[in-house]
Amino acid sequence: MAAAFILAFAQLWDPAIRRVLLRALLLTLVLFAALAWAVFRGIGLVETAGWPAWLRDFWAAGAGDAAAILLSMLLTWLGFTSIATAVMAMWQDEIIVAVERRYYPAAKGHALGFGVELAMGGRAATRVALINALLLPAYLLLLVTGIGPLILFVVANGWALGREYLEAVAARHVALGESRAWPGQHKWDSWAIGLLTAGLFAVPFLNLVAPLMGAMMATHIFHREREDAARQT
Repeated sequence: MAAAFILAFAQLWDPAIRRVLLRALLLTLVLFAALAWAVFRGIGLVETAGWPAWLRDFWAAGAGDAAAILLSMLLTWLGFTSIATAVMAMWQDEIIVAVERRYYPAAKGHALGFGVELAMGGRAATRVALINALLLPAYLLLLVTGIGPLILFVVANGWALGREYLEAVAARHVALGESRAWPGQHKWDSWAIGLLTAGLFAVPFLNLVAPLMGAMMATHIFHREREDAARQT
């Protein structure tokens, strides 16, 4: 796993990977800008006519804007992992191909297709969003521990992310039913990929490359597992 992480990190400077990263970042920024606009628009539509005078004045003096900012920040924090995962899924095949072309040229996979990529990415993003939404009370309760929310975030999201990246790589090389079963047959690999990716998501700036790293690490792990299995037969 350490080798897969190092190789994936080194390939972030590959022109093919940088192109995907740039497109994904631009689209992610546009989506979060739209989210912030929607939040401010929604807060601006709040009707204060029936409120006490002091509360109306307080709201008009800046409390409404502060609420919009805080809500935007909260939604960004909760939604970044799921939105970034969904966005990156649109070009996940390009990432896998770039790794295979450089390190596993003999591996001949088939393209997933845009529809399959979106379906897989949408499923992963939905799972991550639901997990984080359900765990929000736990995140808030663990704030008193300092590091508690971070640990819970990494563990919960690691479970969800690892299997999706590994399945996406497997889907290029084996039958659909087998690809879905692959993460379950390689649980420790799936967990390791997911935990490392979730850990990157928890670190500012590194979270921007987390989904790329997850897909690249999964590609290395998948092919090395197949090579090991071939040598043993």
